[in-house]
Amino acid sequence: MPTWFDRFGESWATQGLTDDPTVAQADAGWAYIGQAPPTVEQFNSINQWSDDKDNWLYGQVANVISSANMTPDPDDLTQLLRAIEGKLRILLLGPTTFYVDITNGNDTTGTGEQAKPFRTIQHAIIWIAQHIEQAYQTITLQLSPGTYDPFWISAGTTGAIILNGDNANPRSYLIKNINGGCINLAYGSLLYVQGISLEATGQDAVDYDTWGVGLNVQQAAVIAFDSIAIGPCSWAGIRSGLSGILWPWQAAATKFTIYGGGRVFGIADWSSNLTIVRNTITIQNNPNYSQGFLYATMQGGVQAWNAVYSGTARGVRAVADVYGIININGASSTTIPGDQPAITNRGGLII
Repeated sequence: MPTWFDRFGESWATQGLTDDPTVAQADAGWAYIGQAPPTVEQFNSINQWSDDKDNWLYGQVANVISSANMTPDPDDLTQLLRAIEGKLRILLLGPTTFYVDITNGNDTTGTGEQAKPFRTIQHAIIWIAQHIEQAYQTITLQLSPGTYDPFWISAGTTGAIILNGDNANPRSYLIKNINGGCINLAYGSLLYVQGISLEATGQDAVDYDTWGVGLNVQQAAVIAFDSIAIGPCSWAGIRSGLSGILWPWQAAATKFTIYGGGRVFGIADWSSNLTIVRNTITIQNNPNYSQGFLYATMQGGVQAWNAVYSGTARGVRAVADVYGIININGASSTTIPGDQPAITNRGGLII
């Protein structure tokens, strides 16, 4: 014999005869029957109507509970509340840290807590966008050591997001892409990056999505960086394009390491800005840059005056092309790493 709860989703008299009253009869209630007792068919119709209305409401409730990965339980009167609360965005009241662990994390069951970390950075970014009301609070994504997949951020946030590895040991926190950029930002998004390393290979083709780039920022997005290590990147170690901005997070105190080459170390194109002013830059392994250590083109600007370099690099020191500007505050271009002369072309300037 089914219980009352088992009857949710079922209707009375589905195997019996019914006789639906008219609107006027339903409005009058049982009075319309007069002195004659109601027929079985009439009773069936009225009870079926009640079931249909109950089932409509039950269906709404059950769908909410089921969407929270729970099975409706007649003895649990908190399920609907918990399911609704799970759909609400969490309002941050202060700086908050979420954890990402490529080895021990899980993007299905993880909550971002230290004991239940996410597995990938991309999932953490999407989860935050879906579940967190940032309210201008700072969010830190704390990585565990390991090699991580690349990721995109293509929407602005209402507060700072910091991607953090270990400033003292960035090589243990690698973001790597074998067919495109490592960290990619667009459309006004903002990210602070520190204590991580970058390696990227890709296709040398018109499709810039497959360029091997370490930090890739465009369309008015901003990446602020410090204490990072930039390894082999087939197209560019760091690139700002299409009005994007690459900025030293700690201003003149910013420092970073280069340990691999590519076509270009740093490039600014299409009215974008790349700044490494007074930064301390350690160059290891004598990397080669086939097109230029610094490159500015299409009205892009590189600000690099008083940058402090240790170590050497090979290739062209700098290229300013198509009204691009490389600003070294009047210093000699020989202060830029490389072993071949700087080049200016088509209105480009090195000043």
